[in-house]
Amino acid sequence: MVSRPVRTLLINDLDPGETRAALVDDGIIEEYRCERASEPRLVGDIYKGRVVNLETGIGAAFLDFGGGGNGFLHVSDCAGGVTRIEERFSMGDEAIVQVTREAVGDKGPVLTEEVSLPGRYLVLLPFAETGGISRRIEQAHDRRQLRALLQDLEQEAGGAVIVRTAAADRTPDELRSDAQSLKGRWEAIQGQAREHAAPHCLSAESDVIARAVRDWLDDTVDEVVVDTEAADIAVRSLTRAGRARLHAEPEPLFHLFGVEEQLDLVAARTVALPGGGSVVFDRTEALVAVDVNSGTTREREGFEETALRTNLEACAEISRQLRLRDLGGLVVVDLIDMDDPERARQVDEVFRECLAADRARIRVGGLGPFALFTLTRQRTGDGVRPDAETQAYRVLREVRARVAAGDLRLLAGVTDSVRSPLLRLLVHAELADHVSVAVASGQDARGWSVDRG
Repeated sequence: MVSRPVRTLLINDLDPGETRAALVDDGIIEEYRCERASEPRLVGDIYKGRVVNLETGIGAAFLDFGGGGNGFLHVSDCAGGVTRIEERFSMGDEAIVQVTREAVGDKGPVLTEEVSLPGRYLVLLPFAETGGISRRIEQAHDRRQLRALLQDLEQEAGGAVIVRTAAADRTPDELRSDAQSLKGRWEAIQGQAREHAAPHCLSAESDVIARAVRDWLDDTVDEVVVDTEAADIAVRSLTRAGRARLHAEPEPLFHLFGVEEQLDLVAARTVALPGGGSVVFDRTEALVAVDVNSGTTREREGFEETALRTNLEACAEISRQLRLRDLGGLVVVDLIDMDDPERARQVDEVFRECLAADRARIRVGGLGPFALFTLTRQRTGDGVRPDAETQAYRVLREVRARVAAGDLRLLAGVTDSVRSPLLRLLVHAELADHVSVAVASGQDARGWSVDRG
């Protein structure tokens, strides 16, 4: 009998100022989230904002919402189906808005009036006319049962709802309870809006542990493993008792499950495919370009077979990397050209299926001429961030793993930008006595090294 893959939810809360969550499926990391105390996350937060500027030429309003910098609200994200921004707002008007994208460079956060409140099994859409059922619920029997409940759930919630994937095996009473909870949350937000002038935060999104449990923990997950008692308490308070196991071994949790090594690859420009091919990621100001390269042709396998195999492998890997890197905007994938239209259609279908697992909002252009597959993806604010702070945490965890293995005198070589945050983290983690930090770039393809001192 073939055993099914093991799915594990890992929560790393051991390091100062940062909490991470990863969903690992048969040893492969499928989802990743990171939250730092020094970098508050705004996506999902709901605010009462005030219009401080109208740009009719681009159909947008800029709102002071109290989140540090003005937010951008396009007319397409306004309530009421208006077509011109001046039809919706005048200078000084107030509105309830939700952050859908973090600030990027000089561009402020992106806002919407189409508020959504996620619950455990449902998502409440207070201003939408209709809801629906998650496309990831595929069984016809489950969809029929949930469709029959939908009107009742919307009455309980006081608005349109989307039935989430986790609702597939839940009882009607559990779903109604979630709907009532969402209604209570929305009523509390409206009460806050009546009591406070703009700018004011009406509702902050849950922390990374709560979001991971809410979005990922279902009956397909075999185990939840955490590495602090605080995280253990948090998980148990959010779900059924007995789902969390406290990791108490010396080897760090993400090292034990092979997550750290996989996250190193997420930061790399080139990712290898199982069949010998590779995928190359390049970010430009206008778009994300992804190039698929073929591997060697196997014995008795012609070019067309190699192209098909490599393209299908690339579909799964690119979809996963888009989530892990949180790549957004226009994405253009240069697949390997195939002469057979039926094979091209197969690749197009598989790519769309792989993208359907993404929780971000995606619009698919599909496979067009010249073997170019196009899509747009909305950034979620989660994912691996290739910055100095991330690298400092990575070196800290490598030091922790080496100390746990018995190496008590170490030398860390890092770039100049990483040195200061690393020293601070080592002191907080009480590991500074075990490692000397030197500025030395280029020792490792990752930009850092940890060796015996």
